Amino acid sequence: MTKTGTDIGPGMATLALLAILCSACVTVLESMAVGVTLPAIATEFDVSAARVTWVMGASQFVIVTLLLPVAAVAAVVGYRRILLGALGLFALASAACMMAPNFATITAARAVQAVGTAGAMGLGFAMLRTIFSEAQLGMAIGLVATTVAVSSSLGPAVSGAILSVASWRAVFGLLAALSLIALSLGWAALPNTPPTASHIDLVGSAMVIVMLGALLVAINGLAAGWSGGLVAGALGCFAMILWRVLRRSQGQGAPVFPVDLFAAPVFSLSILASICAFMAQSLGFILLPFYLLYGAGMTEWQMALTLSVWPAATAMMAPVLGRFSHRIPTGPVGGVGLAVLALGFVLVAQAGPETSPIALAIRLALCGIGFALFQTPNNRLIMLSAPQERSAAASGTLSLARQVGRACGTAIAALVLLHAPTPSLSALLIAAAVAALGAVASFARSGSVAPARADEKS
Repeated sequence: MTKTGTDIGPGMATLALLAILCSACVTVLESMAVGVTLPAIATEFDVSAARVTWVMGASQFVIVTLLLPVAAVAAVVGYRRILLGALGLFALASAACMMAPNFATITAARAVQAVGTAGAMGLGFAMLRTIFSEAQLGMAIGLVATTVAVSSSLGPAVSGAILSVASWRAVFGLLAALSLIALSLGWAALPNTPPTASHIDLVGSAMVIVMLGALLVAINGLAAGWSGGLVAGALGCFAMILWRVLRRSQGQGAPVFPVDLFAAPVFSLSILASICAFMAQSLGFILLPFYLLYGAGMTEWQMALTLSVWPAATAMMAPVLGRFSHRIPTGPVGGVGLAVLALGFVLVAQAGPETSPIALAIRLALCGIGFALFQTPNNRLIMLSAPQERSAAASGTLSLARQVGRACGTAIAALVLLHAPTPSLSALLIAAAVAALGAVASFARSGSVAPARADEKS
């Protein structure tokens, strides 16, 4: 008889966790490492810097629009099938990128690769909830947060090291190899999950894809300085389809756009706080390198070393918080975390020419600690605030919040850089304000703890 997540042994659970951690690693590297290859790709295919960004833009567009529809499909056919299929597709598309003969081919292959990314990224937390008990779930989520932080930090360095000795194609070869490792581990250990929905809502999925696509067009248009009419039209399209989606979703047991989950204040506030956290993080990660290189006069090595303090602090704190997340009040702790993140941004914004790199690194470490204080307990609460049968929808929405937050942060950073190519650190006060807004949303959930049940899985 095929085992499900409720009855696999501890050894298989560990292998399944390794598969999910490897999957998280490869999806983070997909975004962090590929960006470093863009100049080399532009040179080989003789395309402009603006055009080569489509190698990244096509991927982001596909991931954002497909996260919720993929989660809806997984609820019908099972998490294991979709996750393994996504990793297999990712590996094939990575190989196609590696062997691409022209720019059109690599752009198309990247779009296909993003379909795999959406499946792997959107279902990781749902699979964890299937495998682990409520008391253990925080630990597992904390390890995922650590993996993401380490991969984010190492991604550009790994890509740069590869480019120093080989072609950009080797970066995609590494992605293919890592995804095959995740696929092998997942094939051996990931449990089957029974269907939690009876049919796939194709019309609802199509509406959500167009809706989120319009939102992304509006965000990117704002960042790129497109005409106000085009941005307004995209926002109008988003609002109109959102209204239709909300009406269509009423009364559905498992709608593609999870209005049933957003009806719970603890879920909606947690998602809002997550969007704010990633928006603030994105602002910091984009604006700081420009200041450190051109304002503070650091070398690229000094800049990378200084910035790595943030994800390193997050990586160290996340497992500890995960281990105890089932015993702490998520609302206040998450609020404190985002308040610490906001304070870190304020302190960084006050740095001057006399501030030493060590002092600046300590302030960035404060940002990393605050982000970790918020992220792991918040992710656990989001997953446990949804019914078990809606785990895929909750997991997809959680990943969507991260992507939307990053897209909004990128757009704001682009506007800042448009007016000040070498921004002052005072621009980070915007990130502080966004983090403070997230802290307010998190504090509004005070007292929200997902207690472990007596019958939880061991």
